[in-house]
Amino acid sequence: MTKTNIFTIFLIMLNAVQLCAQDQKLQLNEPISEELKTSESTKSYQIALDSAYFVYGKLEQKTVDGVVKLYSPENKFIEEFDKDAKGPDFFMFKTKEKGNYRLEVVPFKKDSGTYTIEILKLEPVAKTPEGKVDQLLIGYTGNVPGAEVLVLKEGKTLLEKAYGMANLSYNIPFKTTTPTNIGSTSKQFTAMAIMLLQQQGKLKLDDDVRKYFPELPEFDQKVTLRNLLTHTNGYREYLNLFSLTGSDLTLPISEEQIIRSIQNQSELQNEPGTKFNYNNTAFVLLSLVVERVTDTPFPEWMKKNVFEPINMNDTQVRCANDEIIPNRAAGYKIGDNGIYVEVEDLQYSRGAGGIYTTLPDFKKWIKNFKSHQLGGKEIYDAMTTSFVLKDGDSTHYGLGLFIESYKDKIMIHHAGADAAHRSMLMYFPEFDGAIITQSNNAAFNSNSMAKKIASIYFKEDFENTPTNEIGDYNLKKFDKLTGEYALDESPNFILYFMKDGNRIYTQASGQPEIDLIAESDSIFKIAGVDARVKFHLNEDGTADHLTLMQNGNHTATKIASNNPEDEEFVYDITKFDKLLGKYALEESKAFILDFMRDEDRIYTQATGQPEIDLIAESDSLFKIKGVNAKVKFHLNKNGTADSLTLIQNGMHKAQKIKISENIDLKDFTGSFYSAEVETVYHIHLKDEKLEISSFLFPENIKIEYTTEDTFSGGYPIELLKFLRNTDNEIIGFEIDNGRTSGVKFAKMNKDFLIE
Repeated sequence: MTKTNIFTIFLIMLNAVQLCAQDQKLQLNEPISEELKTSESTKSYQIALDSAYFVYGKLEQKTVDGVVKLYSPENKFIEEFDKDAKGPDFFMFKTKEKGNYRLEVVPFKKDSGTYTIEILKLEPVAKTPEGKVDQLLIGYTGNVPGAEVLVLKEGKTLLEKAYGMANLSYNIPFKTTTPTNIGSTSKQFTAMAIMLLQQQGKLKLDDDVRKYFPELPEFDQKVTLRNLLTHTNGYREYLNLFSLTGSDLTLPISEEQIIRSIQNQSELQNEPGTKFNYNNTAFVLLSLVVERVTDTPFPEWMKKNVFEPINMNDTQVRCANDEIIPNRAAGYKIGDNGIYVEVEDLQYSRGAGGIYTTLPDFKKWIKNFKSHQLGGKEIYDAMTTSFVLKDGDSTHYGLGLFIESYKDKIMIHHAGADAAHRSMLMYFPEFDGAIITQSNNAAFNSNSMAKKIASIYFKEDFENTPTNEIGDYNLKKFDKLTGEYALDESPNFILYFMKDGNRIYTQASGQPEIDLIAESDSIFKIAGVDARVKFHLNEDGTADHLTLMQNGNHTATKIASNNPEDEEFVYDITKFDKLLGKYALEESKAFILDFMRDEDRIYTQATGQPEIDLIAESDSLFKIKGVNAKVKFHLNKNGTADSLTLIQNGMHKAQKIKISENIDLKDFTGSFYSAEVETVYHIHLKDEKLEISSFLFPENIKIEYTTEDTFSGGYPIELLKFLRNTDNEIIGFEIDNGRTSGVKFAKMNKDFLIE
């Protein structure tokens, strides 16, 4: 099973083990077999490398789930590699300097067992763009599930290439003309269909959904077609919902089941237009709107009205897994035995996914972004304009497309992930450039790969973006300004100022990172925004407050420093005792940060991840060692904290869990029934821990007590909160698993009747 988590970067730890005489030498094509005997075992290997070299290797995990860590010749941690729990894990890196690099193998969590490590490729870093892409995709070359890449600029093809195999059973290589499942990248085509129907006067985006589905329940608030298109509707996400039954999502799913899942919903998860919650149910409904408005099957209507008008003649909607698509790419993942197994597509994903297409056809779709041959400029502008929630926040999502930025350029994009297929469409309108990446390998990261390829082919376009080095500003001075500044008029709104190499940037609470452009030592323009910040400098170049100049002047006071040269702070370790405990992330309550102290050591552990030491930078701010992350405790006057902010790829608020000392796990056992998903769960004690069993679950799911009546577990039961009556008796529980929340189960008596 692939180990993924919204905070997997937590796993990047710095282990300052010095090079020693026992380190073995790694040589090209000379595998070394080893054993990690205990959960604390480590094995180190040296490899002598020149500068500007490309290294590609494999960790064959025979009976251990291992992690590979890379260290520089100065023994500084560089990177960590860890994808799958079984079978082969691959690693690749490029050298910047000549010397002895060190690869360290450690067990994931508390694992032990055997493995083999081997260097498969060792060569100079490629000099041509195509050569660099070849090295990036070396893991998808040969007799393995493959990948393909398309690079376009100003209508010209810079690269169109396929790698690896489309079908392992019949030894069929991947070609650029191989029809491939693009998963959720399909959503933009469904959005185009709805917009064309509005253009023809056959519907309106602000129509009530019940106009087309009178069989759906009438909730307190109206859900519109626009709410479906923008993921702001409040309906349950059907894939997450159906997973609660234990059902295999590659088995047949019907239109009636999806409609019934909404009919069984007692209330909306949120008021329409107030929250972005990525939702496949919505786009399945939109495909049915097309059918009900046109009285034509969705695949047929799409073919005649969306694909054929721009000559996408090898593109089609696949509605079911028994539908044959000639020469299509089959999907694969690493199975429990550590080798590739074929994976069926998700069922009935049409509208939300289910489109098979080729690179030549995708080229025609990208060109339409500028030519507007299909739909016209008005539809394109509507699809690429971010929806604004009722509270004024932008969702960075239009109609079937995300609108964000990369290297300070507007980036219109959408990724796709079916059961095993991966896809990414990435378009930069400012210079008419596009990247498409596709794969039939579940381990393929289409988003990351597309960005790396964009950085190779569009390097000059990105470099033409105004940078922080304009004028005579000395970036070193910015070190004294980094940190957190709270708006005086709204203390919960925090501006974070950060530096990464030659990049200086800011991030506001709940918003994306934005680069800064220095106009003087104290004034900085916020790139792409009609706003500036002015730091009020002290004589030593520091600042205690600033003014945000945006729709008026707003003063903010500094509350914490991130200056890397600030080494004078000495932390009283006993103060940490008031911060000990567990904190649950507000956006994902099943993700718990546990803070602990062992004499002079202070450390944290995230759900399902190893312990990591903390370094105090102030009484409230702590760096997570070896990770580009920090935690900021929001201190009370007595030194305690009821909440914190995890600063890592954004700002993530977490609330402290108040744990009762007098709980009896037996109180939470019993049988529970959900009328919404028509499923029974049995909760029982095993080895002093609670487990959930259900008829279709392949194995029991362990749940861990977090606070009061709340438990966390693995997918699909990420968070479970028990409900009580006025007599304090447990009468049921609610389950959240991300896109689906508030699914109720009622307690049953011994005769399996609801109490």
